[in-house]
This record gives sequence, C-alpha cells and structure tokens, in this order.
Amino acid sequence: MTIFHYVNGTFVPEKEAYVSALDLSVLRGYGVFDYVQIYQGKAFHLQDHLERFKWSAEQVELTFPWDLSSLSQLVDELLAKNPPIDAGVRLLLTGGPSGQDQLLPETAPQLILLFHPYTPPPERYYTKGMRALTTNLLRIIPGVKTTNYMPAIFAMNRAKKTGFDDAIYLNGQEELLEGTISNLFFFKNGKLITSDSNSIVKGVTRAILLQLAAPYFPIEFRSLPLSEVSSCQEAFLCSSRKEVAPLVQIDDKIIGSGKPGPCSAKLLSLFQNYVANYFAETHQPSC
Repeated sequence: MTIFHYVNGTFVPEKEAYVSALDLSVLRGYGVFDYVQIYQGKAFHLQDHLERFKWSAEQVELTFPWDLSSLSQLVDELLAKNPPIDAGVRLLLTGGPSGQDQLLPETAPQLILLFHPYTPPPERYYTKGMRALTTNLLRIIPGVKTTNYMPAIFAMNRAKKTGFDDAIYLNGQEELLEGTISNLFFFKNGKLITSDSNSIVKGVTRAILLQLAAPYFPIEFRSLPLSEVSSCQEAFLCSSRKEVAPLVQIDDKIIGSGKPGPCSAKLLSLFQNYVANYFAETHQPSC
C-alpha cells in the first residue's frame, strides 16, 4: 500500500517525505500540529481541527498565510491520493529553516500533512479499562498543540516501564488535568466532571462528548483533586483515536469497581452513533 504525504507544496510518497535538519522544529522544537481522524477516507470535524491548528500557530507567533478553505482542499486532495481507510491526518506547521543563529526562522514556516493508517488502541482498554500514572511534569505552553512533547514522552516512558497504559498531568494543587494525548472525565454521584482549566488542550472529541452528555448527566467543570479519585464511580480518557476509553486506576487508586462502567459505555455508544450520523448527514447525495 503506497502512502502519500504533503510536504511544503508537494504530494510525495512516504519514502520521500523529508524535513530539513536545519528546520527549527528539529533544532528547537518550534512548531504546532493538529490531528484529524479519518473514517473510511472521510475527515471528521475537519473545520474544527483547522481552526484550532490556526489558533495554535497564532499563539506561538508562527506565520499562517493559508486560508482555511485552501487547507481543507489540501486535506481532501491528500485523502484522494491515499486509500479510503480509517486513518489520521496530522497537520504540522514547522518553524522553517533557521538562520545563522539557529534560533530564528530564515524563511516561511513549512506546512506538512501526514497520512497515518489507523491502528486501533488495544481492545483491553475497552474491555478491562486503562490504568494511568500521574506526573508532575506539565505541558510546554498549556492549551496549545506544540510539537514539543518532552513532558509527555518522559511521563509515558515511566508509565510503560511500570506497567501503566498512560500518564495524567497533575498540577501544583494536586489536581488532575488531562492525559498525555487525551482529555480526562470522571463520574461522581451521577455528575460528569472534567477540567476546564487553561492548562489543558480542549479537544474536539471532548467538545462533542460534552454536547452528547448534556441531556443525560449534570456536568461539573473543575479539575478533580487526586484525593477524590477513590470516591468516583467511573472515569475515562477521550481523544480522536481512543474515542472513549474507560480508566479504572490512577496510581494506586482504584476507580469504582475497577472495571469499565455503564456511564462510560453509554457515552462511547452515543459518540459512535454521532460519528455514523455525521457522515450520513454530511455526505448525502445532492438532489
């Protein structure tokens, strides 16, 4: 299966997708990205991801000379060149080649669109639930999807080495914020609880789930203290790739029964139905 990417103005086969060693994303970690889930060759909530991609670039003062309709067209062209499979498209804007000081950009930023065939998370995440380890390391420029993922990498390495599936950011007040690449929710006494802090990335999947949950559960926006975990009945992590993945343990604290619960299962079902209806509504043939 031949995979194509888009690199700075050209669609290229995967083996020809290169970035300069002098690019500031390589030398200094200066860049932003976003990730769009693709279902059978069709992009899910592309506009929302493009808007956040542009917003991230603006927050780190990266020049963004494209209009969103042009970017949307580029994504469509990339999908047309690749097989119509479940996948992901990574939108990447790098700082571009550096000048002599290797600190400031010498030219315009480089736009890269990467097509990743989808590998689903392990089935046990959904049948047995995930286990996560807390970390006091926090994101670089919280809320912005920068390419600097060193805290997440350090935290995930430690989690995997100690038998956990993911890591969760813990702030200085001992409050749980989010996973390394996912948002975090809890169910406690019938309420759905999630952080609304400016220190988290407010994901597209998170926003959809909040809309879907509203008719069924009261929603409370707050960062849950670690000390409250044991009094919660359920928890889950959500992202474009995971959708809704039950979380049954944080550090040594068991959540609820220690098994995936019915409320998380309900939200996963609601989300999957939403995805199916989204494509049925947005890809109907015109009369």
